[in-house]
Amino acid sequence: MPHEEYDVIVIGAGPNGLLCGAYLAKAGAKTLILEKKWETGGGLATDDFNTPFRFNLHAIYLMLADWAPANKDLELEANNCHYIFPETQMAFHYKDEKALVFYRDPEKSAKSIAGFSEKDAETFRTMYAEFKDFCDEILIPATYVPPIPAFENMALLNSTPLGQRMLEVSENTPEEIIDLYGFENDRVRSALLYLATLWGIKPDSPNVGYLVPLYIYRMMNAALVKGGSHTLSSAIHNAYKQGGGKVLEWAWVDEIILENGKAVGVKLKDGREFRAKAIVSTLDPEQTFLKFMPEDQVPQDLVDATKNWQWEDVSLYTAHYGIRGNAPEYKAAAFNPDVNEAMINVFGVESSADVHAFHKELEEGKFSGNHGHATCTTYFDPYQACASEVYGPLHTLRFEAWAPYDLAGKDWDLSKREISDKCYELWKQYTTNLEEAKVLFKFSYSPVDIERRLIDMKRGSFKQGAYSMFQMGYLRPNDQCSQYKTPVEGLYVGGASVYPGGMVLLGSGYNAAKVVAEDLDLDVWWSPPDYVVRAQEKNYIP
Repeated sequence: MPHEEYDVIVIGAGPNGLLCGAYLAKAGAKTLILEKKWETGGGLATDDFNTPFRFNLHAIYLMLADWAPANKDLELEANNCHYIFPETQMAFHYKDEKALVFYRDPEKSAKSIAGFSEKDAETFRTMYAEFKDFCDEILIPATYVPPIPAFENMALLNSTPLGQRMLEVSENTPEEIIDLYGFENDRVRSALLYLATLWGIKPDSPNVGYLVPLYIYRMMNAALVKGGSHTLSSAIHNAYKQGGGKVLEWAWVDEIILENGKAVGVKLKDGREFRAKAIVSTLDPEQTFLKFMPEDQVPQDLVDATKNWQWEDVSLYTAHYGIRGNAPEYKAAAFNPDVNEAMINVFGVESSADVHAFHKELEEGKFSGNHGHATCTTYFDPYQACASEVYGPLHTLRFEAWAPYDLAGKDWDLSKREISDKCYELWKQYTTNLEEAKVLFKFSYSPVDIERRLIDMKRGSFKQGAYSMFQMGYLRPNDQCSQYKTPVEGLYVGGASVYPGGMVLLGSGYNAAKVVAEDLDLDVWWSPPDYVVRAQEKNYIP
């Protein structure tokens, strides 16, 4: 069968695949992206299901929206991607109708904390300042350069006072870090612990302490995408097309073609073949190295490393509602009126013991529906529901919580609607007006649904693989592939299973694009961001 020739073929049109393709296409490479689904975007999924509402099925809160190099390099704003940064970021609601509120302005957050503990307010100022320095100076710049081995990274960080302090903090578990700063009020402690473990690490997780400053600081500076999360992927897609890139959807990859041990092309299930000088897989290691290539043609140590790949223990459950009525108004507004403007509202976290109880539930495969966080997206972005003068105000609501993939003694498909009702009832308990709203449309999105929609998120693993000591940094996905080039000549990796990981950081595809461009002698037309250059000059990153 005749085949088409390209410079680069990218497997997977999620955010990293689109991003990698966009940089390479603009560098002059004839580039093809192959996508199994009927649309691009991966976890940046927004759908209306033929209703007046836009639902963000997967990714919604962007931690590094304002830092990603692609914003400038690919002119994402000109391609209709606009971010919304609510000033009031997160509110923790309590049964006594009080609330602890976090803002983009740390001083406002400190004043909210002072309503529970003056001492903790001062402690927060100290912690926030340190976390900001860790992130702005080291962790965020490091996101957009390839990783180095752990011992080299430690030596580099130990050469500076800030690096030494970050290492000192990071060697602790998430809960130990909160205790290290000396927070006393348990509501303050539990809120920070909830933030620290928001994305799938446990209170006692070892060797991932450096994620705690990132999660706490950046989830107080998170963004939504105007028009829905898919608008971001559409903007990257537009930039890719402007560079001359081609996307083939409904393209089910069956095989990465090898000749004399070199990756030279891709074969689809329908028999079509495409050849290229470089193949970039943004899929998980199991598909890339075990499914798409014969095991006996892959280096044995790479096979062994791939077979040891660990998926996450924790996944996400989300419930989505389209209502007729006003945006939620909260009982705690009498205590702090800003809660009505919070992007994320947390329910069921009264104490540190609650956070531990949630994680114990997960270990036992249980889901109680008595905790979680929620967002009314249309409060910040009216375009995520149709304007209606006939039916009254319409709003789009989203509830999210940690959840086990294996639901003990139950079937997700049979249970998720009942759980959705339970989550909505929980939300109503903290409001003054949701009881009056009319739910016009609702659906649930379980860990099993995540896997069905995105097969590279096996067992609902929304970061494409667990965050653990042996799957992070230079070891993500393994020490042979973390530099984006694999031991198989001509094959590269660049998805969420590669450093720096998932969460729509737009780092893996960015870093992989440069490696491929250099290997193919393409024009590396982009320059590293100023903050990366400064971090290198200060000897914080390689």
